Amino acid sequence: MDIDGAPGPADDARRASGFLTVAEVRGLLPEVVVLDPGSVLVGADVTLAAGVVLYPGAVLETRAGGSITVASGARLGPGPVSVVATAARVTIGSGAELGPGPVTITATVADVRVGNGARLSGGCLVDGPTELGAGAQVLGTVAVRDAELAAGGDHREPDPDRRAGVVKGVGRVHGVRVGTGEVIVGGGVPSAPLVVERQRAHHPEAPSR
Repeated sequence: MDIDGAPGPADDARRASGFLTVAEVRGLLPEVVVLDPGSVLVGADVTLAAGVVLYPGAVLETRAGGSITVASGARLGPGPVSVVATAARVTIGSGAELGPGPVTITATVADVRVGNGARLSGGCLVDGPTELGAGAQVLGTVAVRDAELAAGGDHREPDPDRRAGVVKGVGRVHGVRVGTGEVIVGGGVPSAPLVVERQRAHHPEAPSR
């Protein structure tokens, strides 16, 4: 935008690419907490509830009729967060945390659902079709696709047997089902089998209730 407030080439480029202008992003305030409107890209088919927090560099892009819905209290950042929905839907639940660290969600024809209170961080990639239940966690440089992580307690739940499903580590984790109290630790070796473990095995001293 030019100094006098008139639209400039940058706003024209945003509109041509299907994004809101800087002024339109700024207009989301105060209901949506946009920490740096000039660095945030929001697509035209994005719905943001009151209380969502968008850190600098967040990108929410919709293509070919795709849509993105972010519920109240979700935080996108710190760290670059990119969500791209192409002819598919991405839903991010209340209180979900995307970041810190790079987080990428891509839904192409197949949907991605991130449940309430879920946590994604540390360089993860989540690709559709994937359903992350309430409280689920995807941590580290893992690439998750065609996955279902069961709902449960979030990372603050003291009893690991009650926590939602977790995927962490490195490498590809495709075609998995992770139940409540379970975890898969990716090792980065494509030929190695993915092993579902109990989270308690990694937290033997944790309380049980």
